[in-house]
Amino acid sequence: MAALVTFVVVLSGALGLLAQRRLATRVQTESQDSAEGIPVTDLLAPVRILVALVLAFVLFQTFSSYEDASDAANDEAGAVSTEAVAAGLLPSPTGPDLVGLLRCYARAVAGPGWSSLEATRRTSSISSEADARVAAAVAQAQEAGGNETLLAEVVTAERGRAAARQVRLAEAAPSVPGIVTGLLIGCVAITVASTAAFASRRIRPSLRWTLLGVTALIFTASLLVILDLDRPFGGVARIDPTAMQAVEEQLGITSSGAHPPCDQSGAPR
Repeated sequence: MAALVTFVVVLSGALGLLAQRRLATRVQTESQDSAEGIPVTDLLAPVRILVALVLAFVLFQTFSSYEDASDAANDEAGAVSTEAVAAGLLPSPTGPDLVGLLRCYARAVAGPGWSSLEATRRTSSISSEADARVAAAVAQAQEAGGNETLLAEVVTAERGRAAARQVRLAEAAPSVPGIVTGLLIGCVAITVASTAAFASRRIRPSLRWTLLGVTALIFTASLLVILDLDRPFGGVARIDPTAMQAVEEQLGITSSGAHPPCDQSGAPR
Protein backbone atom coordinates (compact mmCIF):
# COMPACT_ATOMS: atom_id res chain seq x y z
CA MET A 1 0.00 0.00 0.00
CA ALA A 2 2.85 2.40 0.83
CA ALA A 3 4.41 1.77 -2.58
CA LEU A 4 1.06 2.35 -4.28
CA VAL A 5 0.50 5.63 -2.44
CA THR A 6 3.99 6.85 -3.27
CA PHE A 7 3.53 5.92 -6.93
CA VAL A 8 0.18 7.73 -7.11
CA VAL A 9 1.60 10.88 -5.51
CA VAL A 10 4.67 10.92 -7.77
CA LEU A 11 2.50 10.33 -10.83
CA SER A 12 0.09 13.10 -9.85
CA GLY A 13 2.99 15.48 -9.32
CA ALA A 14 4.45 14.60 -12.72
CA LEU A 15 1.08 15.10 -14.41
CA GLY A 16 0.71 18.43 -12.62
CA LEU A 17 4.10 19.61 -13.89
CA LEU A 18 3.16 18.51 -17.40
CA ALA A 19 -0.10 20.44 -17.12
CA GLN A 20 1.81 23.52 -15.93
CA ARG A 21 4.02 23.44 -19.01
CA ARG A 22 1.00 23.25 -21.28
CA LEU A 23 -0.68 26.09 -19.44
CA ALA A 24 2.50 28.16 -19.73
CA THR A 25 2.42 27.89 -23.53
CA ARG A 26 -1.03 29.46 -23.59
CA VAL A 27 0.03 32.55 -21.67
CA GLN A 28 0.72 35.34 -24.15
CA THR A 29 1.39 38.29 -21.88
CA GLU A 30 2.17 39.03 -18.23
CA SER A 31 -1.27 40.54 -17.83
CA GLN A 32 -2.88 37.30 -18.97
CA ASP A 33 -0.73 35.35 -16.52
CA SER A 34 -1.82 37.63 -13.67
CA ALA A 35 -5.44 37.39 -14.65
CA GLU A 36 -5.44 33.62 -14.86
CA GLY A 37 -2.75 32.52 -12.40
CA ILE A 38 -3.54 34.49 -9.26
CA PRO A 39 -7.20 33.45 -8.77
CA VAL A 40 -6.38 29.77 -9.32
CA THR A 41 -3.44 30.00 -6.94
CA ASP A 42 -5.65 31.61 -4.33
CA LEU A 43 -8.06 28.69 -4.61
CA LEU A 44 -5.31 26.19 -3.77
CA ALA A 45 -4.85 27.43 -0.20
CA PRO A 46 -8.35 26.50 1.08
CA VAL A 47 -8.16 23.18 -0.75
CA ARG A 48 -4.88 22.32 0.97
CA ILE A 49 -6.28 23.41 4.32
CA LEU A 50 -9.38 21.26 3.85
CA VAL A 51 -7.35 18.20 2.91
CA ALA A 52 -4.99 18.82 5.84
CA LEU A 53 -7.92 18.99 8.25
CA VAL A 54 -9.37 15.75 6.90
CA LEU A 55 -6.01 14.00 7.21
CA ALA A 56 -5.54 15.35 10.75
CA PHE A 57 -8.99 14.12 11.81
CA VAL A 58 -8.49 10.64 10.36
CA LEU A 59 -4.98 10.49 11.83
CA PHE A 60 -6.37 11.31 15.28
CA GLN A 61 -9.04 8.62 15.00
CA THR A 62 -6.54 6.05 13.74
CA PHE A 63 -4.06 6.85 16.49
CA SER A 64 -6.83 6.48 19.09
CA SER A 65 -7.61 3.03 17.70
CA TYR A 66 -3.91 2.16 17.75
CA GLU A 67 -3.64 3.21 21.41
CA ASP A 68 -6.73 1.16 22.28
CA ALA A 69 -5.13 -1.89 20.68
CA SER A 70 -1.90 -1.34 22.63
CA ASP A 71 -3.75 -0.83 25.91
CA ALA A 72 -5.88 -3.92 25.29
CA ALA A 73 -2.79 -6.06 24.65
CA ASN A 74 -1.21 -4.89 27.91
CA ASP A 75 -4.46 -5.31 29.84
CA GLU A 76 -4.89 -8.82 28.48
CA ALA A 77 -1.38 -9.81 29.57
CA GLY A 78 -1.95 -8.28 32.99
CA ALA A 79 -5.23 -10.15 33.39
CA VAL A 80 -3.56 -13.46 32.48
CA SER A 81 -0.86 -12.82 35.10
CA THR A 82 -3.40 -11.90 37.78
CA GLU A 83 -5.56 -14.90 36.96
CA ALA A 84 -2.59 -17.25 37.10
CA VAL A 85 -1.50 -15.92 40.50
CA ALA A 86 -4.97 -16.48 41.95
CA ALA A 87 -5.35 -19.86 40.24
CA GLY A 88 -2.02 -21.00 41.66
CA LEU A 89 -3.52 -20.79 45.13
CA LEU A 90 -6.44 -23.07 44.28
CA PRO A 91 -6.23 -26.71 45.34
CA SER A 92 -4.90 -29.39 43.03
CA PRO A 93 -5.72 -30.37 40.34
CA THR A 94 -7.94 -27.34 39.57
CA GLY A 95 -5.33 -24.67 40.25
CA PRO A 96 -2.29 -26.23 38.54
CA ASP A 97 -4.37 -27.25 35.52
CA LEU A 98 -5.67 -23.72 35.08
CA VAL A 99 -2.20 -22.21 35.40
CA GLY A 100 -0.91 -24.63 32.74
CA LEU A 101 -3.76 -23.68 30.41
CA LEU A 102 -3.07 -20.00 30.97
CA ARG A 103 0.53 -20.51 29.93
CA CYS A 104 -0.68 -22.34 26.83
CA TYR A 105 -2.96 -19.39 26.14
CA ALA A 106 -0.08 -16.94 26.50
CA ARG A 107 1.99 -19.03 24.07
CA ALA A 108 -0.84 -19.20 21.57
CA VAL A 109 -1.51 -15.47 21.70
CA ALA A 110 2.13 -14.37 21.53
CA GLY A 111 2.94 -16.95 18.84
CA PRO A 112 0.54 -18.01 16.08
CA GLY A 113 -2.19 -15.67 17.26
CA TRP A 114 0.00 -12.59 16.83
CA SER A 115 1.46 -13.81 13.55
CA SER A 116 -2.03 -14.34 12.19
CA LEU A 117 -3.09 -10.85 13.26
CA GLU A 118 -0.08 -9.43 11.45
CA ALA A 119 -0.81 -11.32 8.24
CA THR A 120 -4.61 -11.44 8.09
CA ARG A 121 -5.88 -9.14 10.88
CA ARG A 122 -7.54 -12.23 12.40
CA THR A 123 -6.37 -14.47 15.19
CA SER A 124 -5.44 -18.09 14.65
CA SER A 125 -7.53 -21.14 15.49
CA ILE A 126 -4.87 -22.20 18.01
CA SER A 127 -5.38 -18.99 19.97
CA SER A 128 -9.16 -19.36 19.83
CA GLU A 129 -8.95 -22.94 21.07
CA ALA A 130 -6.66 -21.90 23.93
CA ASP A 131 -9.14 -19.18 24.86
CA ALA A 132 -11.98 -21.70 24.93
CA ARG A 133 -9.98 -24.12 27.10
CA VAL A 134 -9.21 -21.44 29.68
CA ALA A 135 -12.86 -20.36 29.81
CA ALA A 136 -13.96 -23.99 30.27
CA ALA A 137 -11.40 -24.54 33.03
CA VAL A 138 -12.62 -21.47 34.91
CA ALA A 139 -16.20 -22.70 34.65
CA GLN A 140 -15.14 -26.10 36.01
CA ALA A 141 -13.33 -24.39 38.89
CA GLN A 142 -16.51 -22.53 39.78
CA GLU A 143 -18.49 -25.74 39.74
CA ALA A 144 -15.92 -27.49 41.90
CA GLY A 145 -16.19 -24.77 44.53
CA GLY A 146 -13.59 -23.88 47.11
CA ASN A 147 -12.26 -20.63 48.47
CA GLU A 148 -14.83 -18.04 47.36
CA THR A 149 -12.36 -15.17 47.55
CA LEU A 150 -9.84 -16.88 45.27
CA LEU A 151 -12.56 -17.99 42.87
CA ALA A 152 -13.89 -14.43 42.72
CA GLU A 153 -10.40 -13.16 41.86
CA VAL A 154 -10.04 -15.80 39.16
CA VAL A 155 -13.45 -15.00 37.66
CA THR A 156 -12.82 -11.25 37.73
CA ALA A 157 -9.43 -11.67 36.05
CA GLU A 158 -10.99 -14.04 33.51
CA ARG A 159 -13.60 -11.47 32.60
CA GLY A 160 -10.89 -8.83 32.22
CA ARG A 161 -8.87 -11.18 30.01
CA ALA A 162 -11.84 -11.96 27.79
CA ALA A 163 -12.84 -8.30 27.51
CA ALA A 164 -9.30 -7.17 26.66
CA ARG A 165 -9.00 -9.96 24.10
CA GLN A 166 -12.20 -8.83 22.38
CA VAL A 167 -10.97 -5.24 22.19
CA ARG A 168 -7.58 -6.33 20.86
CA LEU A 169 -9.14 -8.43 18.12
CA ALA A 170 -11.65 -5.71 17.27
CA GLU A 171 -8.93 -3.07 16.93
CA ALA A 172 -7.00 -5.36 14.58
CA ALA A 173 -9.70 -4.79 11.97
CA PRO A 174 -9.35 -1.69 9.74
CA SER A 175 -10.54 1.45 11.50
CA VAL A 176 -10.53 3.38 8.22
CA PRO A 177 -13.03 2.02 5.65
CA GLY A 178 -11.70 1.28 2.19
CA ILE A 179 -13.80 4.03 0.61
CA VAL A 180 -12.30 6.58 3.03
CA THR A 181 -8.79 5.34 2.24
CA GLY A 182 -9.48 5.78 -1.45
CA LEU A 183 -10.86 9.27 -0.81
CA LEU A 184 -7.75 10.25 1.16
CA ILE A 185 -5.41 8.99 -1.56
CA GLY A 186 -7.44 10.87 -4.17
CA CYS A 187 -7.39 14.09 -2.13
CA VAL A 188 -3.64 13.92 -1.65
CA ALA A 189 -3.08 13.18 -5.34
CA ILE A 190 -5.29 16.09 -6.41
CA THR A 191 -3.60 18.43 -3.95
CA VAL A 192 -0.12 17.56 -5.21
CA ALA A 193 -1.17 17.71 -8.86
CA SER A 194 -2.91 21.08 -8.46
CA THR A 195 0.06 22.51 -6.56
CA ALA A 196 2.36 21.43 -9.37
CA ALA A 197 0.06 22.65 -12.13
CA PHE A 198 -1.14 25.99 -10.82
CA ALA A 199 1.76 27.33 -8.77
CA SER A 200 2.36 30.90 -9.89
CA ARG A 201 4.89 31.01 -12.69
CA ARG A 202 6.17 34.34 -11.38
CA ILE A 203 7.75 32.45 -8.48
CA ARG A 204 11.31 31.31 -9.01
CA PRO A 205 11.56 27.67 -10.16
CA SER A 206 13.55 26.70 -7.06
CA LEU A 207 10.77 27.99 -4.80
CA ARG A 208 8.11 26.24 -6.86
CA TRP A 209 10.00 22.96 -6.55
CA THR A 210 10.36 23.51 -2.81
CA LEU A 211 6.65 24.22 -2.45
CA LEU A 212 5.76 21.12 -4.42
CA GLY A 213 8.23 18.94 -2.51
CA VAL A 214 7.11 20.13 0.92
CA THR A 215 3.43 19.72 0.01
CA ALA A 216 3.97 16.22 -1.36
CA LEU A 217 6.13 15.20 1.60
CA ILE A 218 3.76 16.42 4.32
CA PHE A 219 0.58 15.06 2.80
CA THR A 220 2.12 11.76 1.70
CA ALA A 221 3.80 11.20 5.07
CA SER A 222 0.53 11.89 6.89
CA LEU A 223 -1.31 9.43 4.66
CA LEU A 224 1.35 6.74 5.11
CA VAL A 225 1.26 7.16 8.89
CA ILE A 226 -2.53 6.72 8.83
CA LEU A 227 -2.26 3.55 6.77
CA ASP A 228 0.50 2.19 9.02
CA LEU A 229 -1.31 2.89 12.30
CA ASP A 230 -4.42 1.29 10.81
CA ARG A 231 -2.51 -2.01 10.99
CA PRO A 232 -1.61 -1.98 14.71
CA PHE A 233 -0.24 -5.52 14.66
CA GLY A 234 1.35 -5.52 11.22
CA GLY A 235 2.72 -2.11 10.28
CA VAL A 236 6.07 -0.47 10.77
CA ALA A 237 4.87 0.78 14.18
CA ARG A 238 3.33 -2.59 14.98
CA ILE A 239 2.55 -3.62 18.52
CA ASP A 240 4.68 -6.56 19.60
CA PRO A 241 3.53 -9.27 22.06
CA THR A 242 6.19 -8.23 24.56
CA ALA A 243 3.85 -8.14 27.55
CA MET A 244 2.30 -11.53 26.81
CA GLN A 245 5.71 -13.09 26.21
CA ALA A 246 6.86 -11.78 29.59
CA VAL A 247 3.82 -13.37 31.26
CA GLU A 248 4.47 -16.68 29.50
CA GLU A 249 8.05 -16.67 30.79
CA GLN A 250 6.82 -15.71 34.24
CA LEU A 251 4.45 -18.67 34.34
CA GLY A 252 7.22 -20.95 33.10
CA ILE A 253 9.21 -20.56 36.30
CA THR A 254 6.31 -21.62 38.50
CA SER A 255 5.79 -25.24 39.49
CA SER A 256 2.26 -25.29 38.08
CA GLY A 257 3.20 -23.81 34.72
CA ALA A 258 6.55 -25.55 34.20
CA HIS A 259 5.00 -28.36 32.14
CA PRO A 260 1.95 -26.98 30.30
CA PRO A 261 -0.30 -29.36 28.32
CA CYS A 262 0.69 -27.84 24.97
CA ASP A 263 3.55 -27.46 22.53
CA GLN A 264 5.55 -24.30 21.86
CA SER A 265 2.78 -22.88 19.69
CA GLY A 266 0.16 -23.30 22.39
CA ALA A 267 -1.63 -26.15 20.64
CA PRO A 268 -2.73 -29.01 22.91
CA ARG A 269 -0.56 -32.11 22.94
